[in-house]
Amino acid sequence: MAVISLTGFRTQPGRLADHLAASAESLGHLRRLGMQAVVLQPIAGGDVGTIATSINFANNADYVASMQRIMADEQWVEFWGRASGGGSAVQVETSLFSDVDTSFQPSADRPLGVVLATQWRAKPGRMMDFMETVMTAVPHTTRMGGTARVMQSVIGAHPMTTLVTTTFADLDAYGEYSDKLAGDEQWQAFWVNAMSDPTADMVRSGIYVNASGD
Repeated sequence: MAVISLTGFRTQPGRLADHLAASAESLGHLRRLGMQAVVLQPIAGGDVGTIATSINFANNADYVASMQRIMADEQWVEFWGRASGGGSAVQVETSLFSDVDTSFQPSADRPLGVVLATQWRAKPGRMMDFMETVMTAVPHTTRMGGTARVMQSVIGAHPMTTLVTTTFADLDAYGEYSDKLAGDEQWQAFWVNAMSDPTADMVRSGIYVNASGD
């Protein structure tokens, strides 16, 4: 079962360039330490104004071992002390997610130029109904060119919620997907049926671009 961490910082006024530089330096250290990390910058949604670092781990044991490796690394400790005192951003999130599909392992070369994300809190007593709706939606998104991933969060900004991400190679691929979705009769029928008896409330939505420089 793969695990993903999401650490978000809100940029302080007038400090975007400094925040981006610190995020890039952080990414370099994390990758130096062998971690599958990316920097994500939202261009739409409630997280606009923040920059997040996302790291994939093979499982919880890998997450714990990686955190211990980071905390023991002298270069990281020096960077973190300097960046924390720099004042370019304020931390607003540290969340952990685990995949609903326990066999899922992210590919190192999966398309991750753009991420479309929605996060949901199931209504009381409706978790199973909600998950059935999500699993019905995934083949539609795949059919129209997206790569879907469904995760649950117990720790973080929105505990006991489900995060649904759809990834694309770039913004052009996302735009093509969105236009297909808007005109697809099968999707529209699914969505109307799902919204006729909502099983969850949305707590987050956004479009995020990979700002890692690769």
